[in-house]
Amino acid sequence: MSEAPWQEARASRFRPDGVVGTPLHTRTAQHSKTPWYFNWDLNHVVDVYDDFHAELGAIRETVAMGDMSPLCKCTISGPDATRLVDQLVPRNIDNLDVGTVQYTPWCNDDGKVVSDGLVFRASDSSYRFTGDPTCDWFTEKAEGYDVEIRDETDDYGILMVQGPRARDVVERATGADWSNLDFSRMVRTRIGGVDVELARQGFTGELGYEILMPADSGAPVWDAVAEAGADFGLRPCGEWAIDVARVEAGLLIPGPDYANAGPDPTGSHTVSASDPECYSSPFELRMGPFVDLSKESFVGRDALIAEAEGGGPPRVLVGLDIDWRAIVAAHVDHGIPPNISPRVEWVAKPVSVDGNRVGRASSITWGPSVDRLIGFGHLDRALGESGTEVFVDWAIPGTGTVFAALATVAELPFLELRRAAG
Repeated sequence: MSEAPWQEARASRFRPDGVVGTPLHTRTAQHSKTPWYFNWDLNHVVDVYDDFHAELGAIRETVAMGDMSPLCKCTISGPDATRLVDQLVPRNIDNLDVGTVQYTPWCNDDGKVVSDGLVFRASDSSYRFTGDPTCDWFTEKAEGYDVEIRDETDDYGILMVQGPRARDVVERATGADWSNLDFSRMVRTRIGGVDVELARQGFTGELGYEILMPADSGAPVWDAVAEAGADFGLRPCGEWAIDVARVEAGLLIPGPDYANAGPDPTGSHTVSASDPECYSSPFELRMGPFVDLSKESFVGRDALIAEAEGGGPPRVLVGLDIDWRAIVAAHVDHGIPPNISPRVEWVAKPVSVDGNRVGRASSITWGPSVDRLIGFGHLDRALGESGTEVFVDWAIPGTGTVFAALATVAELPFLELRRAAG
C-alpha cells in the first residue's frame, strides 16, 4: 500500500518529532501577548505579539525586530564551491566577494524558478544560501563537483531589525558605526557578547539588518538588541506584519506567488507551491535583472535564451489595485459581513477579462501603509500596462457565489523602497 501524501511529505524533510522552536523562541514566546502562531516550514513563529497595526507601523515609522530563523540556510563549501554556485545561479557572481551578498533566483533545466533568496560569500571556498528549502536541489546538481553541501537551518537563528531607526539600534547594540555598511554587505561583529554576522538586508522595503547568530545564543542577542532599541521605539513584530510589509514592498515568496520548480515543494504548505500552472521563469517574476544570459553556462540557460529570443515570457507580474468597495457592496447584498482579510491570502484567485481566464492574483491583502486592497497579478503579457482593468474571482462565503471584483493594474512596488537608502 502506498503512503498517504502527508506521510510522503514528512518523509522528504519533515521531522518525525514535529514542530520545533526557533533559537529565539524563549524570548518571542515571553513577549507575545496572543496565542497566535504562524506555521513556517518546520517551526512556529509568533504571528502577532499584541497589535498588528502597531507592529506594521513600527516597521514603517520607527523600528521593529522579528524572528526570521526558519529561513533555510544551505552551505556549499569545498574546492569547487565557486564553480558550482556559478552553475546554479543565472546571475553573474564575479563581483560576489567575501563579505558580500547577492539576491538571486535559481532555476531548473526548463528555466523555471526553483526558489529565490540570498547567497552570502562567507570565504574563498564557502557560500551560504538563505531562502526556501532547496538543499536537495543543490545536491542533485552537485554531482561531479568536489563540494560539501550542508543544511544548517537549525544551527543558526536570524533576528531582523527593520525600520527608519534600524541603524541607530544596531549601532548601539554593537558599539560600532555602520554608516558605511552598504546594502547587500555583511560584516562580523559582536552583540550581547556573541559573535554574529550583521547583513544590511531585509524583506520589508525599509532600511534594515539581519543578524545571524549560533542557535544557542538567540536569547542574549535578542536581549541586547531589545535593550539597545528601547530609546528608539523598538517593538517586536510578528509574521503577520512582516508578510503584509513585503507585499506592500512588492516582494514575492515561493509557494503563494510561484510554484517551487524543484524536488521539494512542501515548504509553504500551499496548493500553488506544487501546481505546474504556477511554474514561472525569472522573466515572468520581474527577476530579469538578475539573469545574465551572457554567462557561458548555468542551469536553465538554454530555456531562458529560447524564451528571450521568442519574444519574452507569456505572462508578466504586475500590481493589482482591487476595488474593495465593490466587494463590500456585494457582501452586503447577500446579507453577509464583508470578507476582506487584513492578512495576506496565500491561495491564488483566478483573474479574467470578458469571462476569459487571463491569469491569477496572489498575495492579496489590505495594505494599511497605502490604504488599498492590493495583490500581485500574474497576467497575460498584453494586459501588463498600468491602468488596465481585469476582474478577480472573489467568493462570498457560505453562498456559493463568486463575485467578479474589478481590479486595476498598478505599478510595483506599492510604496517607495527605502532599504537601499541612507
